[in-house]
Amino acid sequence: MLEAGTKRKNDIKTEDRDPRDPKKKRKEVFDNFTRFPVRARPHSNPLQDSHKNHPLSPDYVPWNEWYPKNDSKRPNVVDVGCAYGGLLCELATRFPEYTMLGMEIRLKVAEYAQDRIKSLRSEKDTHHNIWIIQNNVMKYLPNYITKGSIDKMFFTYPDPHYKKKNYRRRIISKSLLAEYAYALKVGAKLYTCTDVKDLGDWMKKHLLEHPLFEEITGEERDNDEWLPLICDASEDARRTEKQQKAKHFCVFRRIE
Repeated sequence: MLEAGTKRKNDIKTEDRDPRDPKKKRKEVFDNFTRFPVRARPHSNPLQDSHKNHPLSPDYVPWNEWYPKNDSKRPNVVDVGCAYGGLLCELATRFPEYTMLGMEIRLKVAEYAQDRIKSLRSEKDTHHNIWIIQNNVMKYLPNYITKGSIDKMFFTYPDPHYKKKNYRRRIISKSLLAEYAYALKVGAKLYTCTDVKDLGDWMKKHLLEHPLFEEITGEERDNDEWLPLICDASEDARRTEKQQKAKHFCVFRRIE
């Protein structure tokens, strides 16, 4: 028997426990999981005006706090709806010359992803070129991103909003594509990937109809070294593979 107040050798502090498995430390599950590690609503209404903590413009963003050891303080890659940050964590070490920002609408998920990055930074001294914030991209993208500053933008496994009355909540639409074109450099690439065919067709249709985007196909798309990671590296991608679902993706270029 242990005396009162005596700690067991393998005791884990409450704040260090993983919310999915209290017997494991939080950092032990950051790198490899297919089940989502925190309880959060699977859907969030982007039309609700409940996300008010945002800067007036990119000049008011605390870039030095988000990328303290990175040479470049402004992002040139944006992951929209990044969820738990699995994709960005993979890309960070593969493409260290890029500065990447993930935007996730659900606060709990964004906070978990931030803890994940902090853990990787402290344990491995890596991943200084990525950060994740809670943000409603449908409303506040220009508050963080300056005109023509982004080289690559991803939309991976977004909420499909199945009901027709909720199509206006989808992250790709004619009006929103104008916002994304504003942020992208001429020649920059926009990627989409989903396991819902109807949503994949929807996103591709709107991109094809927009005058500021052209589809990339054939050998150029097949040789794109970013595309396999964009489709396969996130937690949603692993879930899709586990469920043996097809992936529907496309790549577009921002044109003048």
